[in-house]
Amino acid sequence: MRIKFLANGPINNLGTKPDYVVYVNPAYFMMKYYHTLRGKKPWKEKWLLPEFIATRTAQEQVDSLVRDRVDLLLLACFVWNMDLQMEVAKLYREQVPQGRVVVGGPQLTAHKDPQFFEKHPYVDYAVYGDGEKALSDIIDYLSTGSRGRPSRSTRSPWVNTVENVNGKAHVWPFAMLKDDWYWSVSPYLVQKKFIRDSLEKIYEEGFTNKHVVFAVEFARGCMYNCTYCDWSQNLTNKVTRRKAEWKLELEFFRDLDVQIRETDANFGQWKQDIEIYDYARSLHNPKRNFKFIVSNTAKLKRNADHFLVGNGELGGQVMLSFEDTEEEPLKAMHRPSLSWEQHQEVIAKIRHRLGAIFNRLGVGELMLGMPKQSIKTFKENFKKLLTEGLRVYPNQWTLLPNSPGADLNYQKKYGVEFKEHYLFQGHNSKNPGVPDSIDDLYKTAQTNPHFIKQSMVWKTNDMEYVDIITVLIAGSLTKSSILKEQIIKIYDTAVNNHNDPDISAVVDWLFDVSAKNAKLKLAEHKEAIEKYGFVVPALIYRNMLYGGWTKIMNFNPQGFDKDLQAKYKI
Repeated sequence: MRIKFLANGPINNLGTKPDYVVYVNPAYFMMKYYHTLRGKKPWKEKWLLPEFIATRTAQEQVDSLVRDRVDLLLLACFVWNMDLQMEVAKLYREQVPQGRVVVGGPQLTAHKDPQFFEKHPYVDYAVYGDGEKALSDIIDYLSTGSRGRPSRSTRSPWVNTVENVNGKAHVWPFAMLKDDWYWSVSPYLVQKKFIRDSLEKIYEEGFTNKHVVFAVEFARGCMYNCTYCDWSQNLTNKVTRRKAEWKLELEFFRDLDVQIRETDANFGQWKQDIEIYDYARSLHNPKRNFKFIVSNTAKLKRNADHFLVGNGELGGQVMLSFEDTEEEPLKAMHRPSLSWEQHQEVIAKIRHRLGAIFNRLGVGELMLGMPKQSIKTFKENFKKLLTEGLRVYPNQWTLLPNSPGADLNYQKKYGVEFKEHYLFQGHNSKNPGVPDSIDDLYKTAQTNPHFIKQSMVWKTNDMEYVDIITVLIAGSLTKSSILKEQIIKIYDTAVNNHNDPDISAVVDWLFDVSAKNAKLKLAEHKEAIEKYGFVVPALIYRNMLYGGWTKIMNFNPQGFDKDLQAKYKI
C-alpha cells in the first residue's frame, strides 16, 4: 500500500519582502512511527514523502498522486485549506476509484455531523481526536480485512474514527491515546533520514532551511476552554506529555539547522518546559539558523518573560497574547488570564532585560470581535498596551467549527454573525497582481486557489463590521514611531510631575482617524460584498496583492505620521 500525506499548508509572508515561513506539520511523522510500532504488517506499507505547502492546484496535485500510484491519501484539514483538501479528495476518487481517502484535523465535524458523508461522499474515513491509533487501525483493516480486538476501555475495535458506510456515518468511540511505549520514544530520532528527505522536498520548491519552521510537540491538549479555540477539537481538557529524549531531539533539529516552535497550548506550564527551552538556547549558534521561538506561553503562569526575552534576543517577535485586558470580555470568551497588574510585572521584566529593542519588538495580541468587546473596551486596551510600550495586534475572530464559539446558542446570546473572508496567502509567484477594479478583485478571489477562505466575525451586539475594521487599522498604526515618541513624552512628563500618564487624547484621536478610513474602505467594498456575499479585505501595493485591511496604501502610515506631527506640533 502506497500512502501519501498532503498538508497543503499556507505560505506565510512576514512582510513586503520575500520573507516566507513554511511550517512543517509533525503529524505524518508521528502517525507513521506509531504504525511502525503497533501495526500488524508495517513492512508492507510504503510511506511516500509528504507535501507540506499549497503551491499547486487541486488537479495538479491529483495528477501527481496518479503518477505516484497512491493507494491511501491522507489529508490534514484546517481552517485555511478545508475547501482545497475536499477538492483534492473528490478529484482523486474520480481518477482513482479504488483508492481510499482519510481526512483528519481540527476543521472536521464528521463525529457530530450525520450528513458529513452526504456532503463529502468521496471521503472514506474521518479521524477525530488523537489520530495515531485510528489511522493505524484503518491501514491494518485495508491490508488484512480484520478490525482487530476490542480494547478494554472502549470495548470497541476502533476509536476516533468516523467510517463511511454506504453514505452513512458510523462513529467509533472517542479515546485519548494511552501508550507509554509510544510516548517515550521519539518519532523524529527513529526517522532521521525520512525527515531529512522530506525537508529536501521543500527545498526543491525553491525554499531553504531559513524558511522552515518545524513544529514540535512536547505536550498534547489544553486544560482550558476558550471560546475561540478548538484545541483537542473540544473533546477533552486533559493533557498528555511526551516522555521522549528531548535533548537528543533538540540536537537533531540543531543538526537540521531549522527553526523550531512548540505545538503546545501552554508552554511553560511544567518545570521541564524551562529545561527544554534553556537547553535549546545553549545549542543556538548565532552563525547558524537553528533556534527555538516560543509562541504559546502558559496562560496563568508568570514566566512568559523567560521565553519572550529569548525570542527578542534571537531576533523574533516578543508577542504577549492578552486576548483582552478588560474583565467583561475575558469572562464572555472564557479566557483565563492574569490580572493586569500581574501582566505589568511580566512586561516590566521583559523590558528591563531587552532594553531598547523592546520598543521595536514588543507586541500585545488582542482577540477582535469577541462578545462584550466594543470600541470603548478597545480604547481601554490600547491605552494600557501603548503606555507599556507595546504596539497592538488585533486578531480578528475566525470561526472554528469545533470551538465552543461555534455553539449557535452562544452566538445568539451575543448577537455574533460571521461572514466568509477571502485572503491571499501564497508565494509572490502566485500573486494575481493588481485587479482592474474591486469587482475584479472579488471575481479573482473566487477562482484563485491561493486565496484562503475563512469564516470571520462580521458583527456582534457591541460591534458592527466598520468597528472591526477601525480596530484593525488602529492596530496597524501603532507601529508609527512618531506615535510612540509622543506617548513616551506624555509618560515622561507625567512621571516627572509625579502623575499617572494619561494617553486618552492620543488614543481617541487614533480611533477617530481609523474610523474615518474604515468607513471609506468599507464603502468601496460595500457593493461587491452585497453582490458576492463574502469579503476580500485586500491590500494593493504597487504590483502586488495581500490579504488584510491593515496595510491599505490609500491610507498611508506616512501620511498619518504627518497628521500626528501637525496635531502635536512636533
